[in-house]
Amino acid sequence: MGKISPLQLLGAVGLVLLLPLIIVLLMLLGVLSGLDSAEAQCAQHSQDQSLMGWPTDRHQIDGDWTIFHQGYDFQVKEDDKVYASQDGKVVMASGNEVRIRLESVETRYKFLKTITVSKDADVKRGDPIGTAGIGSEGTDANGAPIGVAGAHVHWEMWADQENNNKWSIVPKPEENPFELDTSKGGGGCSCVDGNLSGANNQQKAFNFFVQNGYSKEQAAGIVGNMIAESSVEPARLQNTAPGVVTPPDKVVNSPLGWGIVQWTPAGKMINPSRDAGVQDEQIASLGYQLEFLIKQLNGDGPLGEGAAGRAIKSATTVEQAAYEFGDKFERFGGHENPNHPTYAERKANARHVFDQFAGSAPASGGDAQTAGTGGCGEGSGNIAEVAKNLAWPEDGHDGVDASIAKKEYVDAMEKFNDGSSGIDPYSDCGRFVATVMHMSGADKDYPNVGTDVQRTYLESSGKYDWWHGEPPGGMKPGDILNGPGHTYLFVGPWGKEGGGYNAASASLHGHVPEAGHLYDVGGGSGNFTVYRLKNAPKPAS
Repeated sequence: MGKISPLQLLGAVGLVLLLPLIIVLLMLLGVLSGLDSAEAQCAQHSQDQSLMGWPTDRHQIDGDWTIFHQGYDFQVKEDDKVYASQDGKVVMASGNEVRIRLESVETRYKFLKTITVSKDADVKRGDPIGTAGIGSEGTDANGAPIGVAGAHVHWEMWADQENNNKWSIVPKPEENPFELDTSKGGGGCSCVDGNLSGANNQQKAFNFFVQNGYSKEQAAGIVGNMIAESSVEPARLQNTAPGVVTPPDKVVNSPLGWGIVQWTPAGKMINPSRDAGVQDEQIASLGYQLEFLIKQLNGDGPLGEGAAGRAIKSATTVEQAAYEFGDKFERFGGHENPNHPTYAERKANARHVFDQFAGSAPASGGDAQTAGTGGCGEGSGNIAEVAKNLAWPEDGHDGVDASIAKKEYVDAMEKFNDGSSGIDPYSDCGRFVATVMHMSGADKDYPNVGTDVQRTYLESSGKYDWWHGEPPGGMKPGDILNGPGHTYLFVGPWGKEGGGYNAASASLHGHVPEAGHLYDVGGGSGNFTVYRLKNAPKPAS
């Protein structure tokens, strides 16, 4: 299917003036950038991105969109950075205004003091484009300022309705375009494809199992079977050609196999997933199906296959792993015969996967007891990825109640720490770091709570290197910072576009886990020491 941008389609259908732009774009997200499978749609949602990126570091609208003030104002300090809200080409960069165009939608930024991009430059969402200045939209009939006065950034969205280069401002969106609506399944780790690394589905699946405690030989054996079953296509129905996408609602009552391992009948995994509240586009994603499968192999969930998992974990060669998965999990017709011709095919597939991907595989995470227990990064040894899953991807989540924290964190606290025990536990910085260390499998012995107790452990356990100041070569994702009365994690660049976040932390009596910034390393009021787990697994790319 040809690639159709929702912005192109927006101009073609001429709906801009009939419906608020947000509704129109949300209706068209299904064809975003030519997404032609439910897996791709799920991957799009997994990016934790709102429709537009915040244009300033202030993530609050100070001047609302009205009939007289058609745009949003952000009250910032003069010289504060201004960021691109969308990918696109700079079509104007002069005076105090920048305009960025992507197909038939243009975002405009006014009252810039300095402009750091030039006309015709290609920019990405979150790229700095200038600094804030002072300006005014004028006054109303009573002489009152329209919008915010003084230092601020004025932001607008325009559209070319008929693709005839006649631009007009869009109506006010019904929803804040800079906020991610997590109620619709975005955010968190509802679709884990965004955390998978690899050039194609075969490599992504191989890397996934290696990161979740399987040997490279075992991972290759599993993927070799997937190739025989589905070509590792999560929305493939049995007896259909490679590349044919069949969504869950079309196969739920089919007696045929469906998915990466051809669950048979298709409803075998679709129905329990729906019962758990999982949306169809997620069910049809590679990431979700890998998580579902690994839970089965661990003997968990509604379709536990612990015997198959143990048999695969006992395999020491590629060929043995391919045989064990085919015999104990797939159980295809004739699997009882070890000389069945399909075994030769699956073993050959597995050997090809191993030869192609083993040399570039990520570090194995965790041991057999902690690895692959499900969840986003759970058991992977990847401290930073688990922290990012449990913390909000922006700041401003003030409060201490469980209802304010991400559901993933509340669940993780119950499973990997002491749950609701203690004073304001969901805002406790030490409990957050400990929960991440436990859930990731990186350090199951990390003390549950207490920054002083944790500091003593960090320096006496023999598991960590530490520096009172920035480590040689700089910070690395997964580094723990511990100082007087506080501890947090460095995770590398992440979170909402334009936020500049690189850390994650909770604050006792203050806020639940959220994105933050590295500060006071080895000096200042905090005097934080940096602790790094020795031989820590390399974070997933």
